[in-house]
Amino acid sequence: MKISNESKIGILSAVAIVLLILGFNILKGRSLFSSKKTIYAVYGQVNGLAPSNAVMVNGLTVGNVLSLEVMDKQAGRILVTLQINKDIEIPKNSVARISSDLLGTRKVEIDFGNTTEVLKNKDTIYAAVDNSITDALKEQLSPLVKKLEVTLGAVDTLLITVNSVFDTTTKNNLRTAVAGLNGTMQHLSKASHSINGMLADNGSIGSTFSNFEAVSANLKNNNDKISNILGNFDKASGTLANGELDTALAQLRGTVEQLNGVVTKINSTDGSLGLLMNDKKVYNNLQHSLGSLNRLLEDLRYNPWRYVHLSVFGRKNKVVPIPSDSAQLQ
Repeated sequence: MKISNESKIGILSAVAIVLLILGFNILKGRSLFSSKKTIYAVYGQVNGLAPSNAVMVNGLTVGNVLSLEVMDKQAGRILVTLQINKDIEIPKNSVARISSDLLGTRKVEIDFGNTTEVLKNKDTIYAAVDNSITDALKEQLSPLVKKLEVTLGAVDTLLITVNSVFDTTTKNNLRTAVAGLNGTMQHLSKASHSINGMLADNGSIGSTFSNFEAVSANLKNNNDKISNILGNFDKASGTLANGELDTALAQLRGTVEQLNGVVTKINSTDGSLGLLMNDKKVYNNLQHSLGSLNRLLEDLRYNPWRYVHLSVFGRKNKVVPIPSDSAQLQ
């Protein structure tokens, strides 16, 4: 039996059409030979959901998106057809949420409900849409943008206020005040130079303070002796007032005898005072110490700044030679 060419062409055309349909469905994610059920979901927006996107339950892919159809002219309602394995039983109060990962890949996640009734083929499931990362960023940035607008408005108001305050008259007043302050600082600088010159050339102020300090130190050191002298004077005046002159004379004789004993000890070589009176070496040492003390007092008088820091502005004073050193050099 021979097959005509027309029959062969017809058979090949039919096989090609069948293969084309199968390939098209396979590319769109449809399986003609698998057991799946169809579920519908109606969304107000799909956030870029496309056919062949995965349908997942608890992170497991259980189906895919079959198609998307617009239900009205304003595209306010979009019918999404989902193909899910028949083995998966989905409760009726479950929710199909459109979400996306960090890379922007869209998917449908089914959150199971708690009812015992399950969805059947071609039933409709509740729909929900998660906010995208862009929407989340917008929600976070919107308060910051509002705060920034308020801050910029406050800065603008501040600049306007500053410009209104610093007008021509205010600027001239500020220049005049700065010029007056500059003149005052110059006068203060001249006064400080004059004070430094007086302290460096004359030294009378430093000497006065040094002498006053020396006198006060002597009074402090001899306070006990002064107290004894005043006490003795008080006793003597009381004795004279009470007429006890004989007793006073007797005490005076005893005092004279004690003085004689002291003079005797001084004439002998016993004790420090006797050695001072009779030993020439001790006398020379004491004379040398007194000379050093005199030179120290002269240096304290002519160069008080070495011992008492009185410089107001930190100027370094010149060293003034003392007369004793000048006399030795001559």
